Amino acid sequence: MGAVAAVSFDAAGTLFVPHPSVGDIYAEVAARHGIVRDASELEGRFRPAFARAQARWKVPYGADDSDALTFWAEVISGTFDEPLPYETVCDLYDAFASGARWRLVCGARDALALVRSRGLPLAIVSNFDCRLVALIADLDLGPFAAVVPSTAIGRAKPDPAVLIEACRRLGVAPAATLHVGDSEREDGGMCAAAGARWLRVDPAVGIPLDELSAILTLP
Repeated sequence: MGAVAAVSFDAAGTLFVPHPSVGDIYAEVAARHGIVRDASELEGRFRPAFARAQARWKVPYGADDSDALTFWAEVISGTFDEPLPYETVCDLYDAFASGARWRLVCGARDALALVRSRGLPLAIVSNFDCRLVALIADLDLGPFAAVVPSTAIGRAKPDPAVLIEACRRLGVAPAATLHVGDSEREDGGMCAAAGARWLRVDPAVGIPLDELSAILTLP
């Protein structure tokens, strides 16, 4: 591969993660609606509920913003083990549009600053929805040359369409793009399909800044 001409980042799981946890946030928001549940119990149910919804959804995370709300309503119902009132679902969904509900992964700001210092265009390529733009602004992570949530394309990673659209907006080829992301299936699979380079992130450890710097200096 030649020199990197642009860098894209995944969002949730790469630059930021829920804080203090999905279970804690669900429990707090639901309690305002008179639904009292144990946060640790909700946390334990979340991933299986998410996996069930993801497996049966035509476009996981939602084919568009309306479908995204329906998708997450399914995840929420599975997590709480019962359908919740629409107003409660909307509050749970909207909670994650606030930067207060997330914490930055170690090295996130440094990684973005490193790419910007090299004069390379930056993009966000994420399985996400319309909440993403407001969330990035609330976390003060911009600016980005392109922010491409999967709902804007109607396809979700590992489908390469999201990255290909970002590359089109940046005016670069996927082969000249480095994508930074945490998921081997979604991010790694997308990069393999698009012919892009992938740098894996373990959110529990942080973004590997030395490895990122080394890749960016390759001729």
